[in-house]
Amino acid sequence: MAPLAACAPPLSLNATFLQLWRSHLDLKPEDWRVRLSAYRRLGCREIFLQWVGLEGGRPDDWMAPDAVLRMIFDEAEHQGLGVHVGLPYDQRWWDVLAGKDKAAFTAYLDQTRARGVAYMESAPWPKRRAFRGWYLPYELEQYNWASEARQAQLIPWLDAFSRTAQATSRGVPCISTYHSRLPTEGSLMKLWSGILDRVRIHPMIQDGVGVAGLANYQALAPLHDMLLARHASFDLILELFEELPSGSTDGSTFKARSAEFDRVKQQWEVARGYGAKRVVAFAMEPWVIDNTPEARALMRAWLAARV
Repeated sequence: MAPLAACAPPLSLNATFLQLWRSHLDLKPEDWRVRLSAYRRLGCREIFLQWVGLEGGRPDDWMAPDAVLRMIFDEAEHQGLGVHVGLPYDQRWWDVLAGKDKAAFTAYLDQTRARGVAYMESAPWPKRRAFRGWYLPYELEQYNWASEARQAQLIPWLDAFSRTAQATSRGVPCISTYHSRLPTEGSLMKLWSGILDRVRIHPMIQDGVGVAGLANYQALAPLHDMLLARHASFDLILELFEELPSGSTDGSTFKARSAEFDRVKQQWEVARGYGAKRVVAFAMEPWVIDNTPEARALMRAWLAARV
């Protein structure tokens, strides 16, 4: 990673996601120092660990050892960064949502709720000075949650996480949401209106620009306007990648590269007046901090535009 200029970028990105993978488990304290220092110099003050491991019974399941998370917290505290901890993510999420087996769907919600609640109740991270709260690593959209029957199961599932988060930390949990391009009668605005009527939870709106382009802000407008009207707190997630054709139409294969800076600047301009509590990058690594030509170009332009 090249040295970074100490000047702030033209928009203060309050936070970035850090998507942990198995490769991160081999990093040493000095490696985390380089990464977290880069986040700080790019304007971030908080990190969202997307998850602390993958579960669900698949061969590629893994969990980050406590020693790895302690290294992250140690360096975050040294850098003055806050850390939001994502719960273990059950990889069956999208398969279960796409399935028609109601019993399997109910069992999945019961299992993930029980494991997530148990993790929050037993994890030592809320005792750390850098701890800022819990993140639920499941994305909500209007396609899979269009029916009243599914929403009736979603509400108590979210509420259990919310109540446990409030009991183990100082705030409510965060969860991401996005506008699905799949045709549906469902409404993201109505979904979230129903959730917020019953659950204390903090939505994080993915801008969707990395996949659907800048026009996706129009699709998000009803949700955005509803949140502002009810004075609800929310975050805006800026996607710093550009999806590439993968040959797959079912979302099972994802290919992307770092976005061009001109597009990122337009996202910054929207973010300035969006009314979000935080502007969160998805993600500094690998889309800004990496050795690809596209990431290096975005980094150079980003720092050159500093004010």
